[in-house]
Amino acid sequence: MERANTKALQKMDLKKGKSASWEAKKVVTFVGEVKQELKKIEWTSKEELKAYTKIVLASTFLFGLFVYSIDLIMRGILSALDGFLKFIGG
Repeated sequence: MERANTKALQKMDLKKGKSASWEAKKVVTFVGEVKQELKKIEWTSKEELKAYTKIVLASTFLFGLFVYSIDLIMRGILSALDGFLKFIGG
């Protein structure tokens, strides 16, 4: 990591014709550390991503269907109660 950062700083020094500023050194160090961390990540394979996407879509659809069903049931109950109260109360 240090070697990559040093090389990047040397390139910056050559381009600017002077030593790199403290902020530029911090940025180069940060970018180098980010690259190292990204290499450590175990990325999801294409097949896993497809499977997980299908699971999310199916569960979202089923949850929506469940909420819709409950809504229909509640609407039927309230409609029946309204009809019953109109029948009794006139």
